Amino acid sequence: MNCPYCSGDSQVVDSRSTADAVRRRRICNECKRRFTTYERLGAPAIKVSKRSGKSEPFESAKIIRALTRVCRDRPRIGKEDILRIARAIEAQLVDERARSIRSSEIVSRLLGRLADLDRIAYNRLAANYIDEDGQLRTDPRQVPDGDAGQLGLFAGEEDE
Repeated sequence: MNCPYCSGDSQVVDSRSTADAVRRRRICNECKRRFTTYERLGAPAIKVSKRSGKSEPFESAKIIRALTRVCRDRPRIGKEDILRIARAIEAQLVDERARSIRSSEIVSRLLGRLADLDRIAYNRLAANYIDEDGQLRTDPRQVPDGDAGQLGLFAGEEDE
């Protein structure tokens, strides 16, 4: 690691683990100044295939936003539960070494987790993605005219 002050080489003096990173105290071998670095795991290189055929990088923040929306006013589900579910799904994908996943598969996994945790939150999410026959509805053309906005659970994602 190069020193941010003089660009010289540095060495690690102290290293500590935090919840989501490794904190390292370093000292520059040239100017002898100390500085701190934080090392975090990078996001996995997983692509999400949308209904429109487009692909985009996987973002657990979108899962967190969707879960926050469907779990609003649910006393049994806290922010920690939402983060745990999002991290668990991301960890599953990493463990499976998935390179690509359909957005409908992510919804399926979310529904599986919510079914065990809170039935009302499950129903809120399912109302957006399950049709009258109990099938996962991922094609926007299958939505009845009066429900055109139902698939917009992931805010700002009209082309999922």
